Amino acid sequence: MSGRAATMSGHASGQAEGGTGRYRVGKPPGRPPSSFARRAIAVAVGVSLLVVLLALTLRGGAPALYWRGERIADESAVLADAEAAMNLEVRGYEGVLTPSSRCWFVLPNSSAHDVEGRLECGPALLPWSSPGSQWLTYQLLAVPAGDEERLYVATGSEPTTTVALSANEVLRGPGGGAPPAGSGGLRLPRAPRQRPGWGGVLDAPPDGLVPAPVGDVLGDWGATYRLVAFGSFEWLPAHLDRSALKLASWPARFGRSSARLLLPPRGWRFVVADLVVSPGEDAGVVPAQANGALGPSADKPTLSLVTGSSSVSLPFAAGPDVAVAAVAPARSRPLLEVSDKGLTQYVSLSNGALGPAPEVLSRLGTDDRLSSAARLGVAQVKLEDASLVWFAGSDGGTVPPSYADAYLQVLSTVSPAGAPLGAGNFKLVVPGGQVVAGQALPDSYRKALVVGFLVPASFSYGTVVVSAGGRSLRAPVRFQ
Repeated sequence: MSGRAATMSGHASGQAEGGTGRYRVGKPPGRPPSSFARRAIAVAVGVSLLVVLLALTLRGGAPALYWRGERIADESAVLADAEAAMNLEVRGYEGVLTPSSRCWFVLPNSSAHDVEGRLECGPALLPWSSPGSQWLTYQLLAVPAGDEERLYVATGSEPTTTVALSANEVLRGPGGGAPPAGSGGLRLPRAPRQRPGWGGVLDAPPDGLVPAPVGDVLGDWGATYRLVAFGSFEWLPAHLDRSALKLASWPARFGRSSARLLLPPRGWRFVVADLVVSPGEDAGVVPAQANGALGPSADKPTLSLVTGSSSVSLPFAAGPDVAVAAVAPARSRPLLEVSDKGLTQYVSLSNGALGPAPEVLSRLGTDDRLSSAARLGVAQVKLEDASLVWFAGSDGGTVPPSYADAYLQVLSTVSPAGAPLGAGNFKLVVPGGQVVAGQALPDSYRKALVVGFLVPASFSYGTVVVSAGGRSLRAPVRFQ
């Protein structure tokens, strides 16, 4: 058989063996590959090597993210913790996320490998966010873990607002990928906003208040208020005042009757004062028999938040620990105003400073129980109590002429009823021998005799003298 016939026979047998009408791919034994085959093999090997290298890189064989030059351990676990925090936070603040919202490491630029000390999570928008700011920032801390650095989200770093990324920053995860561009189609969420003029008593003070600089005291007839802490907020958790939701302007078309947070009017803020409330001067100064049936128990001081020419009235707070809140324009410097019995006092809710106030109201230990008695002519006189006060008389309606003054108020009982004894029988002798005359102060039903002596608010020592029928009763009075 000729060579050509043998070749044709070989082709025919190959076609028949496959049974498909196609030639088998392969090289005849003993023949070197063609130049085309060599090029094909080289390309295939190169592609294979590239695939292997990419797989090793993406699997962590050559880590692309570092912390201060050290390999990061458990990058995915760090991101998962931050994403859990992001989901809780956004839900609690009535915010919105996209289905693809995630947390990412931050690189200063596209060629860097060392991550910044924070994560950016989003896109996310809170009700008070700016449309171009859609990222929540969580701070990172690190601890050594062998030859690696183990990162975790710092506690207490939960953000309360969203931010925009810097121009050159790049967000990257351990498995590659990129976040959606911009806000990912999110729109600002809607939440109920209070109206101008809103004010109320909170169930509990919010976190983040600033401690008052000193033991501020707003003295009053019915109550004494000490400012403990204060602050301003862009929002308040709704659980602090559920009743406030009834006052919120929440359009009916949204089909919601409650929310998890409260917002002030646009351009306004919430101002909060945390107060400790104690009894005012009426407590223990004038006994019940001198007050009448409608004495101090019927008295209620007024609380207001004053911002410029406007004010918000706050409900009377009976204590012992009360947090009051109101809305105020964002750029205002609000004052808490306490008013009662003709006295008005202020404390700044910007810096905690007190306005002018009676000096005696900031003093402690200004009550001295007396126990001196004697028969003066036809009258049996007993001195019961001496107090240094601003609000004098059983109705608290008599006050000194200036903040630097006070009344030394002396309570006496006289029997029999109608005995000829009055304020003219009383005098106060102060160190140095100066004598201060007594003046009658109002009392109820004439069941007690209340006498006042006008003295400096710094008064500390003197002797009360009652004279009648040629005899005198003397009682020393001393305060801290």
